This record gives sequence, C-alpha cells and structure tokens, in this order.
Amino acid sequence: MWGFLIGSVVFGKLADKYGRKNPLMISIVIQTVMSFAASVVPSYWLFLACRFVLALASGGVGIISFVLVIEVVGGKWRTIIPVLYQLPFGLGNPVMTGLAFWLRDWRSLQFALSTLSSFFIWYWFCIYESPRWLLATGNVKEAYDVLEKAARINKRNFNKYKVKEMLMNAKGRPQSPPSFWTFIKLKTMRSRTVMLSIHWFCTGLCFYVLAQYLGWIGDNIFLSVMISGLISSLGPIVCVFVIMKMGRKITLAIFEGLTALCFICILLVPRNVFTNDWPRLVFAGIGFGGMAGTVPVLYLFSGELYPTLGRNVGVSGVSTFARIGSMVAPLVAGLNDLLPDLSLYIMAVLVFAQMLVVVPLPETKNRPLPDTMEQAEQLSETPMWLSKKVNFLQRTNE
Repeated sequence: MWGFLIGSVVFGKLADKYGRKNPLMISIVIQTVMSFAASVVPSYWLFLACRFVLALASGGVGIISFVLVIEVVGGKWRTIIPVLYQLPFGLGNPVMTGLAFWLRDWRSLQFALSTLSSFFIWYWFCIYESPRWLLATGNVKEAYDVLEKAARINKRNFNKYKVKEMLMNAKGRPQSPPSFWTFIKLKTMRSRTVMLSIHWFCTGLCFYVLAQYLGWIGDNIFLSVMISGLISSLGPIVCVFVIMKMGRKITLAIFEGLTALCFICILLVPRNVFTNDWPRLVFAGIGFGGMAGTVPVLYLFSGELYPTLGRNVGVSGVSTFARIGSMVAPLVAGLNDLLPDLSLYIMAVLVFAQMLVVVPLPETKNRPLPDTMEQAEQLSETPMWLSKKVNFLQRTNE
C-alpha cells in the first residue's frame, strides 16, 4: 500500500505534465518487469523490494488509466464508462482464486498473474493521447489527429473544417500543471480537497476492514475471496443504473447508507446461533457490495471536481488517503480482540459521518468537465436547471 500510495502521486504528477499515454505505458512496463521478477527472486527482502516497485507502477496504472477513461468519452458515457471501469477489480478475484486453486505454488501463481499483466504492453498500439489534455496544453494539431482517428475507427462523419474551428476556439493557453499544494492554497478547492480526502480515508478504511471481516467468517479462503470478488462486481453494475437517475451525491448516500445499515444488522444478529453465522455473512456481503458501489462513484465524482491540468494530481492526492485508511485497517480490525465487534461499531459511525461530509460538495451531473482552475473554482451548488436559466438571462441582457 505504501508503494501504491507513492506511485499514484508520482505518476499522477508526471501524467499531468507529460500527457497520459507515455507515463501510463512506462508504469505498465515497470509493473510487468517487477511482477516477473517477484516470481523468481531468491530472498524475502528482494521479494518485498520487487513488490514495492510493482505497487509503485500499479498506482500509476490505476490513476492514469482512470483519468484517461474519463477524458475520452462524453455525454452519458462520461458517467457509465468510468463507473464500469471499476468492474474488473472485482472480476479479477475469481480469476486469481481459480489460478491459486489450480497452481497452489505461490511462485507459479505470481508468474501466471505476471503473464496476464504483460499483455497490457500491447496498449501502446491501441490507445491514443487524451485530446482534452492536448487541447488544455495548446497542442491543437495533435488533438485534431486523435479526433480524426477516433471518427474513422467509429465510422462517424468528420467535418475537418468545423472540427478545426471548434478546436481553435477551445484551445487553452499553455500552462504548467498545478501541484496538489495549489489546490490547498485556493479557498474553494481547499475545502473540497479536505472533504474528499476525509471521504476517501473512511472509504479505504471501511472497505478493507469489511474485506478482512468477510475472510474471517468463511472457512474456505478460496470460496471467500471468490465470493467477495463477485459481490464487489455487482456494485458498479447497480451503480450505473442508480447514478444515471440520481446524480453523484445521492448515489453516494444510497450506497453508504446501505453499508451503514448492514453494519448495524450484523451487530444485531447474535454470534454462533445460526449455521456458519449465515445471516452475518449475508449482511457483510451486502455491505461489501455497498462499498464496492461507493468506490466508482467517488472516483468519478473526484475526477469531475478537478480541472484537466491537475486531474491526475487531484484524484491521486485525495485517493491517497484511501491507501492510508487501508494501512490502518488491520489495526482497526484487530480491535475485536479487545471487544467483540468493536471494529464494526467504529465502521458504522464512520460511514454515517462520511455521508455528511459530501453534503457541501457541488453536484457534477450533466455539467461539463472543468479544464482550468478557474472553471473548477466556479463549480457551485446552483442546480443545473437554474444555472442554465441564469446564463440564458445573462446572454439576453448582453
């Protein structure tokens, strides 16, 4: 988790400065090499070193690929695709479980997983630079080339004169990407960053405490890991239908409220009364699904609140606190040795608290992605319909 934390910050900064594609491919190559190395190193400390560097690269892959996804789609797909982007995280668990059950030897398992991740090197031939980043940095010709290729691949009409005119009008003045400290210095962005950081910390802590709790309930580790992965895969699927209707803030409240309710239900069910404690297992599974639905919404919401020239730094910065929460999770889970289910009491309180933290944040549904710091600062709590009416009246007066 330390590696993932540092990697997301470092590669996030590189992606804002040098574009999305090159830092992403560098992190994929490092991830592949270190993954193979971890399967053959002869000592435990070398293994830890390889895993740390592997985690650095994985942090870069995770944050850059998400930002790239959110920037290359528009309309309703800007909501659907970034949410479904989280789906493979859960589906990877059954794959890993099947390989582990079949191979058993940890070196063979590591090598098999390394082989799968090595296929992503082919992304160099499959993906293009983010046209939104190119425009924000003043690279109009490169943005035009990317859009032309996209139109040709998708068999869409492409009026080159109209597109060039549109790009020239949207061209941003070349700016240096902001640091995470820049968001702290600005009043509006500071409050949003602090609230998102608190929310991410609580999410990371609750997610990993609940994941460990699920592991304790089941007797078969292969079955527990597989079930937790399948349950977490349902979160993004359900989330798509909810977020399209309700928006970001209400969707977060629904999934977090479901998780908090499940914590309470687990506490109300007595231990060792039912066979295999199946009611507690069911509620824990539903709660884990609620957390799995919270994560994609939070990623999307965070990405929409930060400008293009700082989106990687912003999202990686606030999501860093989820890694800190995941490091604290084993300590919180261990509190059950002092008092049975003490960790669940703490989690229930935290989930209710994080629901309140998101209230002051502006809703971003149906609003354009901010490209500059000024546009990000201007995002307000004004409802979308009222904002459009105000803009119409202003244009009429002019």
